[in-house]
Amino acid sequence: MTSRRDVLRSMGVGAAAVAAVASSSAAAAAAVAPSVDAFARGGSSKHSPWWILSPLREGSSVGKGWSIAALSGVKDGAAVLTLANRDGRQVDLHICARSGRGSGLAQTALFDLVSMDGRDGVDATPEDLGRVVVSLAKRIRRNELQHAGDLRAFSHLMSHTDRVSLYGPERLLFGEDIG
Repeated sequence: MTSRRDVLRSMGVGAAAVAAVASSSAAAAAAVAPSVDAFARGGSSKHSPWWILSPLREGSSVGKGWSIAALSGVKDGAAVLTLANRDGRQVDLHICARSGRGSGLAQTALFDLVSMDGRDGVDATPEDLGRVVVSLAKRIRRNELQHAGDLRAFSHLMSHTDRVSLYGPERLLFGEDIG
């Protein structure tokens, strides 16, 4: 019989979820259990998982002149959180499955928040944006441990590295195949 761990391991996000549960205290593991079960059941990737940002929603200010412009459902292995600044800047944060130490600007037990703003990684992330992303990661960390959190929308997440390998950076940046 296939165990829940085997099911999670076969999914792209399984390693992150299992590691999070294994490394946490018994109380945290009990809190995460319903969400891990949701990973194992799978589910639709069409709905935007707003609960991870609760009580924030579209239009909410997140500080330093930034606000939430949109949150997509999971597509191409990530949910995309679009942040807009009052000065006209816009940044897409791809919420990916956490893999290892993490590859994004900030991490939670289950997710990497990866900035997809077209920069090549040579320049430092603007401080105002970095602070906002770290703050959002703290909020997500709190929300992902709630019993009410339904992670079925995230059952199709992939790590950022796997997404780049499979889809290519152009598609992830521009949303289409470049050819």
